[in-house]
Amino acid sequence: MDAVRYRRIVIFQNPASGSVNPESRRRVVERLEAIGDSMSEVTVDPMLNLAARTAEIAREGIDLVVVAGGDGTVREVAGALVHTDVTLAIVPLGTFNNLALSLKLPVNPDAVCDLIEAGLTRRIDVGIADNHHTFFEGAGVGVDADLFPIGEEVKRGRFHGIGRALRLALLHRQAQVELRFDRPVAAAYKHSFRGSTPMKRRRWRFLGLKNRVRLRCSFVAIGNGPYYGGNFNVCPGAVLDDGLFLIAVYRDFSKLELLRHFWSISGGHRHYNPKMEIFNVPSLEIWSRERLSVHVDGLPIGTTPVRFDILPKALKVIAPQN
Repeated sequence: MDAVRYRRIVIFQNPASGSVNPESRRRVVERLEAIGDSMSEVTVDPMLNLAARTAEIAREGIDLVVVAGGDGTVREVAGALVHTDVTLAIVPLGTFNNLALSLKLPVNPDAVCDLIEAGLTRRIDVGIADNHHTFFEGAGVGVDADLFPIGEEVKRGRFHGIGRALRLALLHRQAQVELRFDRPVAAAYKHSFRGSTPMKRRRWRFLGLKNRVRLRCSFVAIGNGPYYGGNFNVCPGAVLDDGLFLIAVYRDFSKLELLRHFWSISGGHRHYNPKMEIFNVPSLEIWSRERLSVHVDGLPIGTTPVRFDILPKALKVIAPQN
């Protein structure tokens, strides 16, 4: 197959992402130069307004934007490319690379360059919270939103946060939330699980309800893809281009069960629990009597109430076909 020829390519290099051999980064640049009429390189640093720079580049008629970095860099760049025809390519060089994992991208930079040369693209959905905060992996309401900032501290080597995280996980209380869907609850309800085998669907529990349901839970995960955080498979079965969120309600877990479950789904492993309730919807609102923390892709954005909507196929990415 002949290599696709790109007119203009920009690559964002984040040298702070991961611990990649500089030779690998140079190799990516060489491969891109071979398939582009024009290629420029931008080094990411704390002083760079990454979203604004990407938006400026998109207006200049760039064909391809490449991010050689981790989830944080990808998020900033991708957010500026939503609803454009600019193609995003991800060379996953970060610590966790959740979006790359959901897209089933190879971890080898040369293999990613092969996909870029072949011009293999997909359009994926993008989530948006309160019509303002876009996200690509997932969002959460409840205790996991409180834990995310601590996780970032640990990722940066501030390990004193581990104790705080354990205390928060062990001391949190379940809260009552109200989920308001765009359809009857019975139509939104997907399933619960026992082990790895779906249980008999339990829609009868929600018969008679219109478009809202109240549940007590530790947290609610809103998955665009299955993974967020430390490669936690929080929303197993979420699909990036089906026009739907997968809503996972973690209800009636004891504190020890919740810790065990997160241990079991770390590293991208899929594990189902009969106490998870799963819904599929393109939009929902979450209300609660007490204000609960909210995050999108690990970034705190405030507290409930909050609304989530899917932007169908709003981002064009380099990725293997489904």
